[in-house]
Amino acid sequence: MSAKHSGVAKLWLLNLIGNAALLAAVYFWLLMPDAHGWQVGGSALAAVLVIFFGVWLRTGTFAYFRVAEFRDNATVWRAFRHALRHIVALAVWAASLAVLVWLLWNLRTYTPQAGVWIRQKLNTGPTPRNVTRDLNWLIVLIVWVSIPAVWLPIASTVAAAGFRLKRMARSLRVLRRPAYWLWFCALMLAGAYVPYKLVWWIPDLSDLHKQAWSMGLRFFLAYVILITAWVALLLVIGARVEKEDPDIIPIDEVPPSSAAPGPLLAAGS
Repeated sequence: MSAKHSGVAKLWLLNLIGNAALLAAVYFWLLMPDAHGWQVGGSALAAVLVIFFGVWLRTGTFAYFRVAEFRDNATVWRAFRHALRHIVALAVWAASLAVLVWLLWNLRTYTPQAGVWIRQKLNTGPTPRNVTRDLNWLIVLIVWVSIPAVWLPIASTVAAAGFRLKRMARSLRVLRRPAYWLWFCALMLAGAYVPYKLVWWIPDLSDLHKQAWSMGLRFFLAYVILITAWVALLLVIGARVEKEDPDIIPIDEVPPSSAAPGPLLAAGS
C-alpha cells in the first residue's frame, strides 16, 4: 500500500470511529442531569469539548486532503496539528452555512402562497399544487446540491489556509469543471440516497430477533457507506481545488526526515 492509500485509509478509519464517538458523546450529554449548578457547568464543559473535537475532526480532514504534502506522505497527525489554527475560521464558515440553509429551508413554509401567486400572475400553466411541488424541489436541490457544491471547496481552503479571500475565490474555479460535478453528484447520491434506502428498507422477517439484527446491520452498513462517500468526496474536492489554486500553503513544521526546508515553507498568496 502506497503512502497516499495508507493516508486515505487512516482518515477513513479516523472518521468512522471519530464520528461514532461524537454521536455517542452527544447521546450521553443529553442524558446528563442538570439539577445542580455543578452539573450545569459540567454539561456546558462537555458541550464545548464535543463541539471542539467535532470541528477539529472536520478541519483536520479538510486540511489533509487539501494539502499535497499531507496526502503524499500520509502525515495525518501533522495535518490535524496544522488545522488547529484554523478551527475558528472553519467554525465561522460552517455557521454561515447553517444560517443560510436554515433560512432557505424555512422558505418551504411560503411555497403554497407563492404557488398561488405565480399561478394568478401567469393566469395559465400548471396548478398551484404543482407549482408548490416544483418550488419545494427547487429548494431541496439548492440546499442539498448547489450550496454544498459551493461551500465545500471553500471550506477545504479555509481549513488549510484560513480566511484568505483570494484563495477562497480561486477554490470556486472547480465549479467550471464538469468532472467535479460528476464526482460530486455521484458521491452525494451514494452517501445520502443509498444509506437512506438501507435505513428505511424493512425486510419481511417474522422473527423479532432477526428484525433487530437486520436493523443493526442495515444501520451499520448505511453508516459505513456514508463515511466512505464523505471521505471520497473530500479527497476529490481537495485534490481538484489544489489544481485550481496551486500556490503552496505555508506549513510551519518540517518532517524530521527532511534535511532542508524546501519549498514547503514558501509563503502562500
